[in-house]
Amino acid sequence: MTNPTSNFNWQMPTPTDLVTDLPADFEVFGQAVDTSMADLLGGTTGQILAKASNSNMDFAWITNDVGDITAVNVTSPITGGGSSGAVTIGINAATTSVVGAVQLSNSTSTTSSVLASTPTATKAAYDLANAAIAKSVVTTAGDIIYRNATVPVRLGIGTAGQVLRVNSGATAPEWATPAGGGWTLLTSGTLSGATTTTAAFSTSYVDLRVIVTQFKPATDNAEFLMRFNADSGANRHFGASNSPQLNQPFAQTSCNMATGNDNSVATGLIIIDLPGYSNTTTWKLANSRNITVNATTTANFNIENRIGAYNQTTAISSLQFIPSSGNFTSGNYFVYGA
Repeated sequence: MTNPTSNFNWQMPTPTDLVTDLPADFEVFGQAVDTSMADLLGGTTGQILAKASNSNMDFAWITNDVGDITAVNVTSPITGGGSSGAVTIGINAATTSVVGAVQLSNSTSTTSSVLASTPTATKAAYDLANAAIAKSVVTTAGDIIYRNATVPVRLGIGTAGQVLRVNSGATAPEWATPAGGGWTLLTSGTLSGATTTTAAFSTSYVDLRVIVTQFKPATDNAEFLMRFNADSGANRHFGASNSPQLNQPFAQTSCNMATGNDNSVATGLIIIDLPGYSNTTTWKLANSRNITVNATTTANFNIENRIGAYNQTTAISSLQFIPSSGNFTSGNYFVYGA
């Protein structure tokens, strides 16, 4: 037989061979088919036939899992899943404690804790912050902010007793010592013990005034003494009644600012003026006007003027009050600047 071949190279008998060589030709043909189909033999339940190579009729039996989904396993924030039947999956909504899906929002004022900001909202918030006054503009407690010709700027806190005013060019605020004629309370307190020293006060003013009320000593007829800057150094103070004092030495440790007061009645008043107290070029002077309770006849009074002097040029930033003997029983003091 001429043995024409098929697509699988099986030798086929020719019609003329059907009489003389039919059995042999069919044997050749059958063996070729059997050989080609050998890979189709075998396999187990559930297996599938798959190509083993690119060669014709080259197959292999494999387990039925290639490309199959046998289970859908999920972890948070995905929910659902399963290994059989219809499988449904979802996603948790995000919270501050759970990972999940969030909804976007353009709001810059929402208080929601589950919405997520968009670039639009972020840009709007940036624009608001960019237009705000920076915290770094101010550096010290008491600073204030004002606008100059172009931007907000800082005006640092002033000193004790200063007032806020507009500068001479009417272009900006400024701190300044108030003009004379008005008194500003700088410090106050009560008289007690053998000495009473005021808190340090501002030297930004020109003149100082001290008012003492209800002065009462524990020792009957004790006088009211004062020291500048609590200075107890020898030969630095002088005090006397207000009459001419010529060619006098600084020979005292304090100034006598008021005559004796009864130790049971506290209705007296002492006013002491210290002009130019803050300058650093001159000696210092104190003028006192006082009315006290007479220690012999408490229905009567003592009234006089006294002067005190201090031979130092330093500015006065504190005062010390002393009874000439014993302690203070009561009294109040007020220190003003102008």
